Amino acid sequence: MTDILLLTPPFVQPNCPYPATAYLSGYLRRKGYNVVQADLSIETLCKIFSREFVSDLFDNYDGEGDDNCNRMWALRKDYIETIDTVITFLQSKDPTIASLICSPEFLPQASRFEQMVDAEEYFGTLGSKDCAEYLATLYLQDLSDFIRATVCPEFEVVKYAESISLAIAEFSTIEQELQRPRNAIENIMCDLLRGYIETTHPRAVGITVPFPGNLLGALRIGQYLKANYPEVKVIMGGGYPSTELRSMTDVEIFRYVDYVVLDDGELALERILEGGSLLHTYTAEGYTEGEGTISHRERGCPDFDGLPHSLYFSLTEVTNPMHRLWSDGRWNKMMLAHGCYWAKCAFCDTTLNYIGCYDTISASELVDYMEQVAAQTGSRGFHFVDEAAPPKLLKELSLELLRRGVRFSWWTNIRFEKSYTGDLCALMARAGCVAVSGGLEVASDRLLGLIGKGVTIEQATIAMRNFYYAGIMVHTYLMYGFPTETLQESIDAAEVVRQMFRAELIGSAFWHRYAMTVHSRSGQHPEEFGVRRKDRLPNPFANNEVPFAENRGYSLDMVGEGLNLSLANWLVGSGLDKPVHKWFAQKVPATTVIPSLITDHLIKPDGCRIYNDKARIVWIGGTPELSDEGVVIHTPSGTKEIKLAEEEAEFMYAIIEQCADLGETFTFEDIRLLWEENFERPFIEFYSSKKWDIARKFGLLQI
Repeated sequence: MTDILLLTPPFVQPNCPYPATAYLSGYLRRKGYNVVQADLSIETLCKIFSREFVSDLFDNYDGEGDDNCNRMWALRKDYIETIDTVITFLQSKDPTIASLICSPEFLPQASRFEQMVDAEEYFGTLGSKDCAEYLATLYLQDLSDFIRATVCPEFEVVKYAESISLAIAEFSTIEQELQRPRNAIENIMCDLLRGYIETTHPRAVGITVPFPGNLLGALRIGQYLKANYPEVKVIMGGGYPSTELRSMTDVEIFRYVDYVVLDDGELALERILEGGSLLHTYTAEGYTEGEGTISHRERGCPDFDGLPHSLYFSLTEVTNPMHRLWSDGRWNKMMLAHGCYWAKCAFCDTTLNYIGCYDTISASELVDYMEQVAAQTGSRGFHFVDEAAPPKLLKELSLELLRRGVRFSWWTNIRFEKSYTGDLCALMARAGCVAVSGGLEVASDRLLGLIGKGVTIEQATIAMRNFYYAGIMVHTYLMYGFPTETLQESIDAAEVVRQMFRAELIGSAFWHRYAMTVHSRSGQHPEEFGVRRKDRLPNPFANNEVPFAENRGYSLDMVGEGLNLSLANWLVGSGLDKPVHKWFAQKVPATTVIPSLITDHLIKPDGCRIYNDKARIVWIGGTPELSDEGVVIHTPSGTKEIKLAEEEAEFMYAIIEQCADLGETFTFEDIRLLWEENFERPFIEFYSSKKWDIARKFGLLQI
């Protein structure tokens, strides 16, 4: 008998496993429990996008749809004959089919293709695989439209019934949906579930609900288990209950589950399985806070064993190379650290465990984990899903990866702080970092100060510049509608973003509309931000977003439409010279931001050029060799040379050799003392020379 079956319900991104069950599996298996994990999200999707389901889809069509549905029904033979081929291609099982997918008569085309970009412009003649992935994504979006029109209006590839699950005051709201007969999608999920129950015979089933778009699927699982396997204990946890259900008094959910776990689930699940005292867990009898925590080290390495790695498939919803990372590629999702090392932003849920309790492990342990996970999944790509990765840890991680000589591709979330010097960014890039995402939020120095972001536009610009020069793509999260933000500040924020795109500092971005949450500083102390929380009692079921009143004086909907329209153009390199106020449907003021704001910041000096005796020096360049004219550097891309006099060449060769040993720490003080043993003139003269700049360019970094 299996101790617990851990499930990811429909739907999350289909290109890689969501990591919650992998972390729980790793911890519980190390504790000796027999754990099976399954991804019902990807398995259900692959059943939906199959010849059998698509054939039934068209066979059951009653002809009552719109023109787009009727066109697709007329092309049903083409959809039935191509669906398995398309999914096989997107799963990277048959890349040779790319050219065929790109041919004009292979894929049936419905309304999604009407907004198609010029494929030749974006992909050229050599990007057939990327082009095919983009076309195949449009094809699946067309099929998704047909499914919504004929089977389930709440179906989306990356979420399920999200609109039903948002802001549920009482459980009866979603229970109305549960009382309806299951649709074809839910039947597929339950058939898959029955197979797992019959083969594993679990004592308990744990369901992760990271987002509102997983709630209905999770409750359908609980409903099915209660009706057919009442002896199996049903446990629900994850991001959604941890943020939305903390003050729950409505017990109706316990007709579908036995336990609702908040915050980290490892120790709470262990307590349930061993029959011990409960930990931050709801039952029908009420809430038990309990006592006990585990460290991030005790949480350990995620264990992806048992997940269907061959089923995950990539999508290209947009052509922007940075934006597509979320849906394209088999990224292993991991956490460098638990919580956020900053945890001061007023809009963020800093009072909750997943933000406020910061804890990490060593870089050596992290690389051990990466090697274990890569061996399990067959993928050498990693997405570190931290709230904000600590720059010190990223430095140590990069050094450890280079020291071991292991090659991985990775990206992560960061804060645009001054620690990201040009040399640190170059180190990260050399260690495999391909992209970062970070919050510029309101793009206003006044508002950045108000929310406690801890960065300025100048600081963010310099960090972005350093990432750009290192070849690391940058995405930024943006926010509008924060309390006290004026219309002028909204327009000025758009201008700051336009200038950043114009300077190629950022490759992609996304505007979020501010939402005040009950677990944030702005939600708990709204008066500090010039607004008034509307008085009301907590909902009996879900509580997250806080209603508030303010005297804004302009339409946030209008602002949001203009910001999103302009951004959609900037993402594809269009309209970057158009004045920002012209993107808005109503008359708005012109920007007050000077045209050279960002370019003025770009020419400011970088922190890695400030001499510091205690700074560590590392060499990440190629293999050095003394020559008649100086030091030759052999790199994979060619041979480079630093021209130096004989004694200077010997000195440079010596420090490169020592700094190349990343297992040892070599500082500027060590270099200076070595210089003073061999030369009478001060070291600062050599450090300030063009020769040193060339060595830096080739890989001699100050970190």
